[in-house]
Amino acid sequence: MPTRAKDSLRENRPVHDIDFAAADFQRDPWPTYDWYRENEPVSLSRRYGAHFVFGYEHVRRVMTSPDFTAFHPFRVSRRAFGPTMLDQDGEHHTRLRSAAADPFRPRAATEFGRRVVAPLAGRMLDDLLTRGHGDFVARLAERLPMAVVCHVMGLPDGDAGRLRELMRPLVEYVDHGTVSLEQVVAARGELRSYLRAALSARPGADGLLNALAENGTLDEADVVNTSVLLLAAGTETTAAGITNVLSRVAAEPEVFHRLREDRSLVRAVVTETLRHEPPLHVTLRFAARDVTLGGVDIPVGTPLQVVLASANRDPAVYPSPHVWDPERTVRTPFTFGMGRHVCLGMGLAQQELEIVLHGVLDRVEELGLRGGPLAPAQGRTFRTVRDFECVYRLRSGGDAVRTT
Repeated sequence: MPTRAKDSLRENRPVHDIDFAAADFQRDPWPTYDWYRENEPVSLSRRYGAHFVFGYEHVRRVMTSPDFTAFHPFRVSRRAFGPTMLDQDGEHHTRLRSAAADPFRPRAATEFGRRVVAPLAGRMLDDLLTRGHGDFVARLAERLPMAVVCHVMGLPDGDAGRLRELMRPLVEYVDHGTVSLEQVVAARGELRSYLRAALSARPGADGLLNALAENGTLDEADVVNTSVLLLAAGTETTAAGITNVLSRVAAEPEVFHRLREDRSLVRAVVTETLRHEPPLHVTLRFAARDVTLGGVDIPVGTPLQVVLASANRDPAVYPSPHVWDPERTVRTPFTFGMGRHVCLGMGLAQQELEIVLHGVLDRVEELGLRGGPLAPAQGRTFRTVRDFECVYRLRSGGDAVRTT
């Protein structure tokens, strides 16, 4: 590249390199993603000692090629959850994933949504909406995902609150919060003891926990660690998804009215929101061998921060990518990943978000956003819309109710 072009490129760089901890980056990472995708789609970050990968095609290659692996013995997620399918490849990954897959297959997820998720969401919405105060979106997002995962696992409904509290240090640790490894180890120990006790107390009971134990190909550590991972994976991103979908619809009253008239649009609204504001922006991979990506030589073992969110807003795939447009008909976004590590529960998560939106449409006549425009999602690992107010009016009539 000529010197003048290099100087121009440097002058137009973002104000700072990628810094997950920076408040302005957490508020709005999109301009930074755009610049790197156009100028340095495979970029070495000295701050993190990793290559960042931007753009649809580069992200797709890393997520699907055997040149890259999810395995590394010292991943943060492994310190939090123990060895799981999240950070395994090859035969071990296949065995763990296959053992847990049945409840998440499309037909099973659809039936579970109809039989379990819809009644759960309905009862919670009836309770929260008719109270007339409090933040119904935040409360629903906090309560529903863990209740759903408890049903999947075959754990008592009454234990959902306790499990949320025990999971909190593990999730915060993965999200690079201030929680210490000592706190993580203590909470994980309690979770493991709880799960072992649940297996002993209810042998042969329905649910994935006992199905894993009876699988015959897993040892106890596999069963417990897989269960801990599913408790985290099925709650944090789904909670963010619920908040992002409902806040977006509240910010678009005309879309809410169209949904009231035509429920066939619900799936498109959920899918587009997951593209536009994905709950998870980045996932980690490692070079399985010496490889060249985007013209950059990457030695074996090198970590790569794969920016899924940048693929979701790549203008080469999604015209006007920063515009939220539920009428899009182009490719499925990378929100749930791709390839052999695509999110196991993606079908159930999509079902859950659609059911929640249907539930609100069933009960609410008018839904809107108080004040200015909707703020973008914020966060580091898990990203969700915060600090918004809604107004709503129940279908049975009455005054608008404020939620904060």
